[in-house]
Amino acid sequence: MKSQHESARNIPVAREADVVVAGGGPAGFAAAVASARNGAKTVLVERFGFLGGMATAGLMANLNGFRNQVEPDATQTVRGIAEELVLRLKKMGGLGKSPYAQKEYPGTAGKMSYSYCVDTEKTKFLALKMCVDSGVDVMLHTWFSLPLMDGKRVRGVVIEDKSGRRAIRARAVVDATGDGDVAARAGAPYWHTKDARKHALSNSLMYRIQLKHGHSPVKGIMDFGSDVVVWGPSGPVIDGTDANALSRVEVEARMKVFADFAKKQKTQRSLKGAKVSETPAMMGIRQTRFIEGEYKLTGEDAIAGRRFYDSIAMSSCPIIAYYGYRRYLTHEGYDIPYRCLLPKKIDGLLVAGRCISSDQRAYESHRAMLPMMAIGQAAGTAAALCAKRKITPRVLSVLLLQKTLVRQNAVLHP
Repeated sequence: MKSQHESARNIPVAREADVVVAGGGPAGFAAAVASARNGAKTVLVERFGFLGGMATAGLMANLNGFRNQVEPDATQTVRGIAEELVLRLKKMGGLGKSPYAQKEYPGTAGKMSYSYCVDTEKTKFLALKMCVDSGVDVMLHTWFSLPLMDGKRVRGVVIEDKSGRRAIRARAVVDATGDGDVAARAGAPYWHTKDARKHALSNSLMYRIQLKHGHSPVKGIMDFGSDVVVWGPSGPVIDGTDANALSRVEVEARMKVFADFAKKQKTQRSLKGAKVSETPAMMGIRQTRFIEGEYKLTGEDAIAGRRFYDSIAMSSCPIIAYYGYRRYLTHEGYDIPYRCLLPKKIDGLLVAGRCISSDQRAYESHRAMLPMMAIGQAAGTAAALCAKRKITPRVLSVLLLQKTLVRQNAVLHP
């Protein structure tokens, strides 16, 4: 590959913060809110003009994972910020019909069903409002570029936005980019989707349909009556951290949207007179990098319902594709260790979201957006505690973190 020399230069410091969170998806939004609520001066960097990530920009408007989808399901394994968001959406009339077969719970605090379909616009609003009300400094239309390094310690990030190339200094950083961009560029080891092509989850483009004649029975639907979101064209497993591959697969998927819709119209009579009303801001890239942490969560851990001394969140979701079928758990949930958030070889950094240290099987369970928010809440809380004590995440007292999370309505193992 040809190269072009870039001259060294001084760049302005845009912010001085306790915590900076890179990425405003489900994990990043929760991390930022948690960090700010724990007293840290928090900056959230987000590439789009709104928050929510796959739940909004990707139109993946179904939040799964409050409890096991099937019995035994007595334990609600996710509460905290995730539950707060969904309950506030309910109050705003922002919940629709989930497409999943599930036992219906009352939809009150501590009594949530497995899954909820959400209004994407109200989700954008509430995610932003919760950040603003918590005191988060939200920087939209801003891309993470590079970590600021002091040896092996991350001291902040370099960003790119309409004001140019700038820096944000911070005592602790949370990588919620989904792809583990901060950790990878800091030099943390990782494994990649391309190493698991046999089992890696495919990518897909959702789209919204405006119906003319009521409800549609299209499979995989997220239903708000006359306004529905459907699974659209799928793309091959690619290296989603390769810009060329990412552009290529998204161009191919977008070129197929109206042909896909026409095919659905031929088989679904209720789609007569309907129209495509929205395509998402981004294609659903389901997995890329997995950062190697101080512990790697395994399929055995998930299937056995394993407990860990450093539990900071739980998941009870099924393993969706690895075995060739939806493998439900036969217990009420398993622990996610704090060590999965700590990248090997790098300090001053926590990872949150789908890039945490995990094998393919465990990932297919905890990848659901509600456990992602629980993991994000833990990462943001840990970052704030570290910033206030001027310590690194690796030496933070896990017991202190756990006690703080429990006080803030998070669920750890019973």
